[in-house]
Amino acid sequence: MSGQTGRPVDITATVLLLLAHAFLVGATVALLGLLVMVTDPCGYQRCGDPGWIDRAMVSGLGGGGVIFIATVVTAVIRLVRHKVAFFVPVIGCVAQVALAIGAAAMESMAGPV
Repeated sequence: MSGQTGRPVDITATVLLLLAHAFLVGATVALLGLLVMVTDPCGYQRCGDPGWIDRAMVSGLGGGGVIFIATVVTAVIRLVRHKVAFFVPVIGCVAQVALAIGAAAMESMAGPV
């Protein structure tokens, strides 16, 4: 079996996984945007530091963009060099989910205590 036999499969899987990663970046942005409403009851009860919302948004948006760009660049370089690349977006997706969970946890610290 030649090394070129699996190449179209690797390219297809890489592109589909990059699209999945792009979806996860969008989902992270939507999640963080919706979690801002955690602070709605803060007018009626004691809440945490509202600065956590800004920190979470910066890390979620900025970090998500950096992870996505790094994933795309690394995957394209590996594809151009005819190396297996499908695992690169898998790692990027896992990192994106971890970032979303961490940013959501940060944002929840601004809510009711």
